[in-house]
Amino acid sequence: MNNNKEIIYNQKYLVIVPAMSEELYESFQYSFNNTVLMKNNPDELEKMANFINRNNFNQLIFVDYQMEYVQLLDRLNTEHEIKFIFTKALGNLSDPFIYNTFKEIYKLYTDKVISSIAFLDNGFYQTLAKKGDNVYFICLDILRKQSKKSNLSNSIGILNSDNIKTHSYYNELSAIKLVDNTSVKLHKFNKTTKRFLKLFNIKYKKCSSLEDTMKNNLVNLYINFTENNPLIFLESMDLGIPCIVGNNEFLNDDLRKYLMVKSDDDINEIATKIATISESSSEIFKKYDLFRKQYSKKSKESIEQFLNCSIVLDKNENKDILVTIVVPVYNTEKYLEASLKSIINAVIDNMEILIINDGSTDNSERIILKYQKRYPQLIRYIKQENHGLGNVRNVGLKEARGKYIASIDSDDTIDSRFFTECMDYLNDNIDVVVYDWETITDHESYLTSAIDYIFNEGNLYEGLLYTTIMPSTCNKIIKKSLYDDLDLKFIEDKYEDLSANPFILMSAKTIKYISKPYYKYYTRTNSLMRSSAGYSMIDVIKTVEERLQKYNNYLNIDIDKFKYYTYSWRIEEFIFNQLYTIDEKELVSFIDYMTTNLYDTIVSVFDSKYYNDMLDKLSSDKNKKYIQNRNKAFKEKKLADFIKKIRKKKDYYILTPVIIYYGDNNG
Repeated sequence: MNNNKEIIYNQKYLVIVPAMSEELYESFQYSFNNTVLMKNNPDELEKMANFINRNNFNQLIFVDYQMEYVQLLDRLNTEHEIKFIFTKALGNLSDPFIYNTFKEIYKLYTDKVISSIAFLDNGFYQTLAKKGDNVYFICLDILRKQSKKSNLSNSIGILNSDNIKTHSYYNELSAIKLVDNTSVKLHKFNKTTKRFLKLFNIKYKKCSSLEDTMKNNLVNLYINFTENNPLIFLESMDLGIPCIVGNNEFLNDDLRKYLMVKSDDDINEIATKIATISESSSEIFKKYDLFRKQYSKKSKESIEQFLNCSIVLDKNENKDILVTIVVPVYNTEKYLEASLKSIINAVIDNMEILIINDGSTDNSERIILKYQKRYPQLIRYIKQENHGLGNVRNVGLKEARGKYIASIDSDDTIDSRFFTECMDYLNDNIDVVVYDWETITDHESYLTSAIDYIFNEGNLYEGLLYTTIMPSTCNKIIKKSLYDDLDLKFIEDKYEDLSANPFILMSAKTIKYISKPYYKYYTRTNSLMRSSAGYSMIDVIKTVEERLQKYNNYLNIDIDKFKYYTYSWRIEEFIFNQLYTIDEKELVSFIDYMTTNLYDTIVSVFDSKYYNDMLDKLSSDKNKKYIQNRNKAFKEKKLADFIKKIRKKKDYYILTPVIIYYGDNNG
């Protein structure tokens, strides 16, 4: 990950590595995935604050310490759980700078500004774990590169630094002098080291980097007794170069026998180890292979314990077809040809069109067959008995061969740039691409944004999740594996999108929002969806409630906030507002059905902070009082009597989506 403003991130955590610890960045990125590098300057501070505010992160994990961290926290407008990772060893505290750095972190910990602290050094962990809770030991990992057979020389790489007093640098050089026919490879050494090499006539080669220093050697040395960070050891061993270390706790007994020295002062022990290690190289790497697998497993487990969540590796499914375009068809002969023409004009390479005819009784099939004959390599056709749109969407999920799915309803159209605009993001493995749409009625057309403007300066992910058109399948291109991983299907009733797509957005880690109305959504008079409501909405909200429990591990949201923005206006518009016009004979049974299936859910919405904040902002005390009395009647299960009286008086107040989202300032 990087702080790319083009992408909306939905992650349970973000790891922030300071420039001073940049050498560890690659390992943090590999071990945690969700990692950014923070440079030390005012512009970077502002960019980082904006990046965090505009995305969705529950935990912020800071590595080591720099003064800008406190300034960054002051600029954040949302709450986060704060954690720290300290990368230095306990023995490093003799360095005044490192000591003072740790003091700043420890003060944040004791002041409870941060919830947890983790160490890469086991000694540090053991010491601090006795003094407080939520102290962790974690192991970083690195990508295991395939070792290549190389022409190994008699050179020996020294991987320590001559600037760190606790490293056994000169003892290692002295030991190499005792080994016949060997030379040393070094990087970044100082004048003292150069004089030492000259004085003892040690052959050496200066390398440009640590990576070059450790390659193509007989053996590498990384002997110290104060640092237990295994990354350099792992890198050397992964390259197929044995690495001798000091008394490091990360080694198991099998490897200690070959690769560990007991004393950094005994140059004879080091020299003997160097001289004999090549004889056991084959056995060493057999044992190392097992160790490496165990180490990576231990690393992942330790990090997941610290995060209190799972680490999910990015997937990059290789499929011949990039996008399957699913087109549900049911008696849309008036609009189908225009819809198919627009789709074909937008299609680019590596796509398929999957048309599913859900038992149409008009001339839709004739139009489908005409286009299938014209584009046989592009169009697949499935004909079935009528089961409804939810079933068709599930058939599309099952039959789609593409890595991504785009759903285009057969009475709508798309812009020719629908796919070309997003191809770079699909090729970069983004989970979901979202568009605005153009709403077209019998009399007018207007832009409908996929992200609500009230979130423009804040959390963009919430803006997508809480907008009224959020659940629509049609303005999104969605990675098929998101449905597969959740084993998620659409309900086979009206409002099927609401049953599934909120959970897709909750599980998506990366989203690209394109603020262009490339989807053309037609809403027509007498539409079945727009004239019926009630029971189906009750059923789908009940389903969403059940799935909130089922998919709890995937949720990275404020549940009460989600319910307010997702349920409240639907409860008002599709359920409560029906009570004022529904046939009086059906009123009691409808209220009974609502109470039986959604009582606890509706009460939780009415009692939420967000709902009550909305009521407090109503401009009319009379309207506020009416809603409060209505809600009280519902809670006391006396709603039928309340509604009957109100209907006779024709004195009621309706909460619309606009009021719920933006408030009522006009009385």
